[in-house]
Amino acid sequence: MIWLVDGNILVAYAVDTHFQHQQALRWFDGLTESFATCSVTQGTLLRLHMKFAADQSAKAAWNSLKGFEAHPAHVYWLDDLPYSKVPYRSIQGHRQVTDAWLVELARRNGGKVATLDQGMAATYPDTAVLI
Repeated sequence: MIWLVDGNILVAYAVDTHFQHQQALRWFDGLTESFATCSVTQGTLLRLHMKFAADQSAKAAWNSLKGFEAHPAHVYWLDDLPYSKVPYRSIQGHRQVTDAWLVELARRNGGKVATLDQGMAATYPDTAVLI
């Protein structure tokens, strides 16, 4: 199985001042399977790295992304899933749209979403796992 890593885990891992940095480090250190990123999670990493990291330059953010991509367990999932194909029954508000999309992408690729989002894990317990 492959873990689709939520953008917030990528940020927590990459930004050493993030309050969940140690949690993300432990999760990645214990990872025995492959992990995936996609355009959505990579974009989250870049945006938030440039907002919260000590070095907020684009260069630092892109270097962080390149570090994840260079990891031997990393795979990239194409985001060829139109939002119109995402089940929306569980969506209660605007903040859950991306969650539903990530969950559906993981399902279609036979994976699960690793997340720091308690709400996502509670809404999609079959696919989203709180680390």
